[in-house]
Amino acid sequence: MKTTSLIGLLAGLAVLALLVVWQGVETVAGLLSEAGWAVLLVCIFAPIDQVFGSEAWRRLFPSAHRPGFGHTFLASWMGSAVNTLLPVATIGGEVVKARVLTLWDHSPTRAVSTMVVDKTAQAIVVLVWGLVGITLLAVTVDDPALVWGALVGAGLLALGIGGFIAVQLGGGLSFMARTASGAGSRVWNPEKWQGIIGSAQDVDNAIKAIYRHPGVIFLAVGLRLVARVVLVGEILLAAYLMGHPIGVMEAVLLKGLVVAVRGISFAVPGGYGLQEGSYIAIGLAVGLPADLMLAISLATRVREIVPSIPFLLVWQNVESRALWRRRSAAAQGQPDT
Repeated sequence: MKTTSLIGLLAGLAVLALLVVWQGVETVAGLLSEAGWAVLLVCIFAPIDQVFGSEAWRRLFPSAHRPGFGHTFLASWMGSAVNTLLPVATIGGEVVKARVLTLWDHSPTRAVSTMVVDKTAQAIVVLVWGLVGITLLAVTVDDPALVWGALVGAGLLALGIGGFIAVQLGGGLSFMARTASGAGSRVWNPEKWQGIIGSAQDVDNAIKAIYRHPGVIFLAVGLRLVARVVLVGEILLAAYLMGHPIGVMEAVLLKGLVVAVRGISFAVPGGYGLQEGSYIAIGLAVGLPADLMLAISLATRVREIVPSIPFLLVWQNVESRALWRRRSAAAQGQPDT
């Protein structure tokens, strides 16, 4: 996974570099310099996005065992920082946010089960937001082939989401654990495998319990949809700061379709190159210049990257403290708590 993600990251960065060269480094830099340091204002959308995203995840916990807002907010942003800054194919950050909660003495079963369902909610939001973009594309562009191609992509995404949900409801984690134990028990203590299988079954049961309350899933999807709507503002702000304001409909169309492309292309960490290419292609289809689209995409990267850096460092601090506690407990001959 790490090698594949690293290759995807390098390929994406290469595409990004080619796009910048194609449009002209001076041209793109000129648009960004038009905004100047004010481009950092797009970062104001980062905490808003994280508030809605972390609350969507928190609402999936049983009410009697729901973590405090502060814990889920910090853990969620740490996970987002990992997904943004490290080549983990958007999956590693989800694991990180669940792990951080367990390090803060929350139930591992509930942290993992809600993380899995939250990932499903994120995928549903990508589909819904993509359909919004496709609808606006159909209204704006007289190109049925382009619209049908986008609909086919949305259909494939819907099938993938349906399959993911079916795997969850079918006890996918415990099935994988039992399958792995068949070969792993030859080189590892079978009793440990039984513990892993038991933990996987507990997570599967917790996931099924969440799906028995569809209202909380709808709430999680709704909160994340609100976050996506808010992020339309970063496109409007970036375009305005560059001296080339665009309309709300164009901004929604861009955000909807680019979000869908990034959701599908999870193998490329951060969607580097793919996001920029999508902005250019969609922008050209609706009559927006390629150099402006590339500059806007790079401006939105500022919102993703700059606020993520301190939270990546916070995550490292949390992990370091946990490692220190384990080593101290081992040195004293005590069980790790």
